[in-house]
Amino acid sequence: MARMIPPVIPASCPSPGEREIFTRLRDEPGTKEWIVLHSLDIAHHLRQITGEADFVVIAPALGVLCLEVKACHSLQRKDGLWYYGRDPHGDPRGPFKQAAEAMHSLRQQVVQADPALSRIPFWSAVAFPFIEFKAASDEWHPWQVIDSPRFRRQPLSTLIAGILRSARSFLSVQPAARWFNEVDRFPNPQQAAAIARILRPCFEFGEKAPDRRARQQAEVLRYTEEQFAALDTIGDNERVLFTGPAGTGKTVLALEAARRAANSGMKVLFVCYNRLLGRWLSQQPAVQCSSVSAGTFHQYLLGLADIMPPAEPGGSFWNSELPEAAAETLLGGHADASAFDILIADEVQDLISAPYLDVMDLVLKGGIAAGHWRMFGDFERQMLYGQDRDQADELLRVRLGSFAKGSLRVNCRNTPRVAALSHLLGRLTPNYSRVLRPDDRIEPVIRYYATPSQQRREVARTLECLFKESYSGEDVIVLSPKAGPRCAAASITEKPWCDQLASFEAASSGQIRYTTIQSFKGLDAPAIVVTDIEHVAGDMFSSLFYVATTRALERLCIIVHETVKPEIVQSLLGGKQS
Repeated sequence: MARMIPPVIPASCPSPGEREIFTRLRDEPGTKEWIVLHSLDIAHHLRQITGEADFVVIAPALGVLCLEVKACHSLQRKDGLWYYGRDPHGDPRGPFKQAAEAMHSLRQQVVQADPALSRIPFWSAVAFPFIEFKAASDEWHPWQVIDSPRFRRQPLSTLIAGILRSARSFLSVQPAARWFNEVDRFPNPQQAAAIARILRPCFEFGEKAPDRRARQQAEVLRYTEEQFAALDTIGDNERVLFTGPAGTGKTVLALEAARRAANSGMKVLFVCYNRLLGRWLSQQPAVQCSSVSAGTFHQYLLGLADIMPPAEPGGSFWNSELPEAAAETLLGGHADASAFDILIADEVQDLISAPYLDVMDLVLKGGIAAGHWRMFGDFERQMLYGQDRDQADELLRVRLGSFAKGSLRVNCRNTPRVAALSHLLGRLTPNYSRVLRPDDRIEPVIRYYATPSQQRREVARTLECLFKESYSGEDVIVLSPKAGPRCAAASITEKPWCDQLASFEAASSGQIRYTTIQSFKGLDAPAIVVTDIEHVAGDMFSSLFYVATTRALERLCIIVHETVKPEIVQSLLGGKQS
């Protein structure tokens, strides 16, 4: 059986003769190790702007045959013109010259690409599968013809092999063909494969990483801007709490709210919880003006209190000592007391505590209960820092006074398949109402490991696959519930990945960054690799899993311990059944 390139004949092929020849070449046992190119375009034709060869048969130890197929039911040549069937327009070249010119064009292309292939015989022939052809002429050899009687009585592989053997015998006695040696059984299988690659090369082009990033950012922004209607709808309310799961555009809406407030002349305090998100926010054009103070709430508190954190600050420092010191500064007459016209808080679910609200109350004109603010948070699955949900609800009710609520449930970040996996494995309830981005038909990848060394190999394998898809180091983030040297990415020893991986803080341009899931909350990346997943049951683990998976703009690869497989399978099957 021959290797057919392409492996199937298109349904649009109009010639029943070509279809039958394709099938016989593909299925006959005598064509084993042959490579057959069907319908090969010839861009550099000897006589025409372009041309085409019906079949190019590359037969090891025999040669290369260009086979022209004339599947007509009648044929005549009159006044030097060839007429096929009912076609009223005669062809002055004829099928033999057509086949010969295609053959010489292809041989020239092959030899120019690789001169070492110049000793391989190329020849041409014409097949008339439906008519008997008895005409003789010095313009062709009788053995260059496959007509209906021969086509029906003998295997096609035998006929083609016979033509190439006759061509080899003819060349062996031609003084002008001293380059040919009949003893050489060319082409060998390697040469046959090389000819096929030259004539019909395989190729793959990927979108360049900067172009992909720009396209993704523009796409996400375009879909997020549809959410701007939420700002417009309740824009007249001075105090609005926007809630929604990951990927619904809360951070982009917060930036837009900050931009609108600054443009209207307001002094804006724009804060969030996570340090990486705060750094990103402070670099955005929307907040690059003197009337906006943007960054993490803790950075703002440190500036207010004018203190440095201890070498190893514990939770009590950040949660009580620091905000209390900042509040004392404000009560002592600091310039930021009641200085801000509007407060905008992203990740507000992590900032709902009495000490933090005390500071917000002091810096905002009118205070939290009567001032102007926009808060954005996910109270469903992103409370990762030990907050009590009931206590947070009580603080919202008591401290925030009257406010409007905006619900965001349209996913504008993730692809549909990533969003579906996050919903099932992250136990998001209720699910997104819609997913705006189109389906790229690429499923998230889940891989399992039993030992740390197996996990390291799976991480290296995953990174290799992503780089083969033309992702760059800046596109890929590795997330883990474990910090520092305890995470899988920090212990990779395989080359070249051990040199290309670095912690988020230490990474240089082009390196693959790794960090904790908690630290990356609020951000996203084209490709996310999640490692060190040893549990998915329980509220904290499912929340971490949900946060990690929803960071992916495009590719999501999850590497989990094999003991978790039953839970994952059950979650996925349960989602499909529902």
